[in-house]
Amino acid sequence: MRKPPIQHLLQLLSHLSLRGQYRLADLMSLLLRHTSNQISRQTRENIDLCFGELEPAARQNLYRESIRHTCYTLTELAAVWHWPVERVLSRITSTDICAEFDRSNQGRIIVAPHLGSWETLALWLGQHCNAIMLYKKRNNEALNRYITEARARSGGKLVPTRMRGLRQLLVGLQQGGSLMILPDQKPGINKAGVEARFFGRSAPTTSLVRNLCSKLDCDVFIASMCRATPPGEFNLEIRPLDHRRLAAEEKESAQYMNDQIESLVRKHPEQYQWGYRRFSASCYESHDDEA
Repeated sequence: MRKPPIQHLLQLLSHLSLRGQYRLADLMSLLLRHTSNQISRQTRENIDLCFGELEPAARQNLYRESIRHTCYTLTELAAVWHWPVERVLSRITSTDICAEFDRSNQGRIIVAPHLGSWETLALWLGQHCNAIMLYKKRNNEALNRYITEARARSGGKLVPTRMRGLRQLLVGLQQGGSLMILPDQKPGINKAGVEARFFGRSAPTTSLVRNLCSKLDCDVFIASMCRATPPGEFNLEIRPLDHRRLAAEEKESAQYMNDQIESLVRKHPEQYQWGYRRFSASCYESHDDEA
């Protein structure tokens, strides 16, 4: 099977150091900031929506750093997907893992927002927990195979975002497994979701975590793998969430989860993925009217 072009590119970039990959990302971010494109437009709009209290200069700085970290997320895949696993994980120089995580002896849900290097987090969870992760299958079979093999190479297991995959998540939890769930994407059409506030704005929010918690007694945690300053190393943080509140009524559960994600994002707002339409269409329409 012919390798997809992205595989050739990342294999080439993997010969660079992590800082070398980031230097290339710095050039990419310069280009993105000074051209008209979807990532830069959406990033600016989301930052204006969520940080309207900041002075224009502060919002501009956050916008610039956000674009930079978006590019870091892309180029560091060369290391995360192609370096030996131990070499990647050796870049984790700071860990803040709650005692509850190490003591947990039942099924675990790890809520992992799109913050920092979530691909590095997936690699760590694969090695330490044999974590099960959801993925959306690509139409290109070669690309699909490349991505799934890269993400599962440390021991994690990927299951599709379909009914069969969701059943595997439930069985995995029942058997004491660990699940990594990216909770801050818009639920797809016909997917379970509810509106909840995020940075003061209405955001379609997945009901998957709530549905799993309402069915099973399991431990729940929120985790992030943020880049250190200067970039080249990572800081891992894992802390517990309240299972009872996540198993509550849909809207209450979604609001609690979004509040916890927001609290984490506010520590490193420049490392959050602001480049996609996180909020309801009405938020963008009303913002356009205000502008």
